[in-house]
Amino acid sequence: MNNSDLIEKYFENSLTPKEQLIFNDLLQNDKTFKKEFIFEKDLKKVIAINQKENLKSTLQNFESKIENKSKILFLPKKWLVAASIILLVGIGFWFVKNSYFPSDEKLYTQNFELYRNIIQPIVRGENTNTIEYKAFVAYENKECHKAINLFNSSINSEADYIRFYKAMCYLSLNKTSNAINLLLPIATSETKNDSNKNFKEIANWYLGLAYLKNNEKNKAISQFSLIANHPDKSYKKEEASKILDYLN
Repeated sequence: MNNSDLIEKYFENSLTPKEQLIFNDLLQNDKTFKKEFIFEKDLKKVIAINQKENLKSTLQNFESKIENKSKILFLPKKWLVAASIILLVGIGFWFVKNSYFPSDEKLYTQNFELYRNIIQPIVRGENTNTIEYKAFVAYENKECHKAINLFNSSINSEADYIRFYKAMCYLSLNKTSNAINLLLPIATSETKNDSNKNFKEIANWYLGLAYLKNNEKNKAISQFSLIANHPDKSYKKEEASKILDYLN
């Protein structure tokens, strides 16, 4: 995919999570790409202004026609003009909202992907008899129902990393409340263990997405603000800032 296609998909809100990562990297590190993006962004603003003028012109034509039709319909002109304004404003708002402000569901879809397995690398020749190993095999195969059952049977079922990956499965299965119940204690824990600390930072990001998916907008904003503004957090910082631009 070339740069133009990538930028166009950005404005259409149709980037896949992988394409979003490529887009963010190019925007940060490729000056030519950044100039092309800014040019397209400014161009779309001009187009939006032009469309606004077209709506205004159309409204004026409506008013002229309504003045004549109101005499035949025996309706006050101001009523018909008001109805026309509501219709045109509604059309204009719908166009702008859908073009530049993706829905919460779209934001979630664009940003959610199962977090990679960093606990139990699936390597041939290793001991495959443990329940935990089988759970992560199921996880990597995206067999989420099976993975959850195996995680629950693991001897480490209450460990943060197991609870985190279970939450990933629940998000994949659209069982958002279950995921939130698992992610919240991890994201708010005071642990100083380095391994758990890393999962805490990652859990904060997925908790924000879960709130977004669950239509808890204020909680999502608080969560993404924590990520974007916290001096010690780096995981998905830019992505969180971008989501906030749409939510605020």
